[in-house]
Amino acid sequence: MRKNIYVQLTLISLFILLAGVLFILPQKYSTNVQAQATYKTSTPGADGRIIYVVQEGDNCTRVFLLTGVEISQLIALNGLDADCAIFPGDELILGIVESPNLTETANVSPAPGDTLPSPTPPLGTAEICIVLYDDIDGNSMRTEEEPYLGGGAASVNNRSGTISLTGETIGGDPELVDPLCFLEIPEGEYNISVAIPDGFNPTTSMNYALTLQAGDQATLDFGAQTSSNVISTDETSSGRSPWLGIAGLLIFLGGLGLGYYTLRSRKS
Repeated sequence: MRKNIYVQLTLISLFILLAGVLFILPQKYSTNVQAQATYKTSTPGADGRIIYVVQEGDNCTRVFLLTGVEISQLIALNGLDADCAIFPGDELILGIVESPNLTETANVSPAPGDTLPSPTPPLGTAEICIVLYDDIDGNSMRTEEEPYLGGGAASVNNRSGTISLTGETIGGDPELVDPLCFLEIPEGEYNISVAIPDGFNPTTSMNYALTLQAGDQATLDFGAQTSSNVISTDETSSGRSPWLGIAGLLIFLGGLGLGYYTLRSRKS
């Protein structure tokens, strides 16, 4: 009977030791969160269609939240299946408006012998605004109470390498300070990145890929938090809470003590 008790005590002590080791080992924390993007619907093209280009990570729900176009309307306008499956690079029709210029042109007949020149559509422009904010609560979502952070270096580059713009964010109350904005940017595919100031660590991804259409007004929110409040300094680095480490150490010592008591009891 006493032998069974010793075996049980030994198993319990081993279990406690294992639990302590698991608590002490580093745990994974991830801050690989995309920057928040606010998107305003493009102006209609020459054919009257309003187009949205699907980005990486988009789904119909996100397109609805960005543009306000109902999912059922997206499906109907674009001939999508019931699951509303979309893929990066797809051009979604958000709406179709009648172009008065096209109507007027259709009613005008050129005089005999006149040759009308082929119109060359001008390259449209768009706007990108960048917000670097102090993510006080660390939830990777900007709230009205969280101020802007200054000293962040922002860059906007297109995929072909012909456009490279830089600027610095300004800190302060969002009610009083305007975000960093780049105006009259030619439409195309861009990479936006932000380098945060010293003493802060990112709570969102600091890089964002964006496809701009003429008339777009995109605002990108990038979050950062003071180093003393952030558990992990890298997007996928490992870290641990100090309280978990202390708890694990106490459990580990308790297991050692129970094991020592079991050995002494068997000898006596």
